[in-house]
Amino acid sequence: MDKRNYSNGLELPLGLAMAMAQNPQAMERFASLTPLQKKQLISNAHNAHSKGEMQSLVESLNDSSQSVTGGIYTNNMLPRQNI
Repeated sequence: MDKRNYSNGLELPLGLAMAMAQNPQAMERFASLTPLQKKQLISNAHNAHSKGEMQSLVESLNDSSQSVTGGIYTNNMLPRQNI
């Protein structure tokens, strides 16, 4: 999978980078996350199985009712579990 390398050492999946490029507010929110929170979001992005799932993940960054605390995502930002 094609990845982007950012200055903090995290590699962003191409699909996540593209979805955030279409959503500047989400990109700004992502930039404000801690490294642990970014890693968790990237992990969730790796588990997205469709463009729609990736867009939902990115849009959840904009939802003020969603919160990211201590690296734990709440509401629909919970890490996906493989079945």
